[in-house]
Amino acid sequence: MKKGGGSTGLGTRNYLLHPQRSTTLFLLALSYTSYSVPDDSTKIHTSPTHQTVTMVWTPWSSGDSKTTSSDGGRIAPDRTSRARCWEGRDLFFACLDKNDILDGIKEDGKARQKCAKEVAEFEEACSKSWVKYFKEKRVMEYNRDKTIERIQSEDAAKVKELKSQGWNSK
Repeated sequence: MKKGGGSTGLGTRNYLLHPQRSTTLFLLALSYTSYSVPDDSTKIHTSPTHQTVTMVWTPWSSGDSKTTSSDGGRIAPDRTSRARCWEGRDLFFACLDKNDILDGIKEDGKARQKCAKEVAEFEEACSKSWVKYFKEKRVMEYNRDKTIERIQSEDAAKVKELKSQGWNSK
C-alpha cells in the first residue's frame, strides 16, 4: 500500500437534522490520511486518534424553506422561516414608506421599480399567501388609523363646541 497525503481544512456537509429540512453544517479542522490500494485504486480514509471537529449551524444557508410534504402540501414554516419573512416584509414596507407608496398591490409596478431588491427578498422569504396578506393588511391598518384619527378629531371638535355652549363633563 502506498500512503497518500493528509489534509486539514474546511469542509461542508449536508445533514438531515429535521425530518423535512436539510441543514448545512460547516465542519472545520477535518483531518484525514489517504491511503491508495494499488490493485483497485480504492482510497481508504482514516482519521487520527485526536481530531477536532467544530460544527456551526447556519440557518440562512439551510435548504429550501418552501419544502412540500409527501402528499404535495406545504410544510408549515418554522420560527426561523417566519422571522426571515417578517424581516423581508419590514424591509419592503420601509422602502414603500420611503417612496410614498401605500398599496403594494395596486401600485405593484411602481413598487417593483423603486424597491426591486426588497420585493424580491420579501417574495423569496414568504409564501405567496403571506405576501398578499401582509400587503392587504398594510392598507387596512392605514385606513383604520386614518379613521381613528378622523373620529378623534371630530369628537374633539364636538367637545369644544359643547364646552363653548356651557356643557360640563362632570
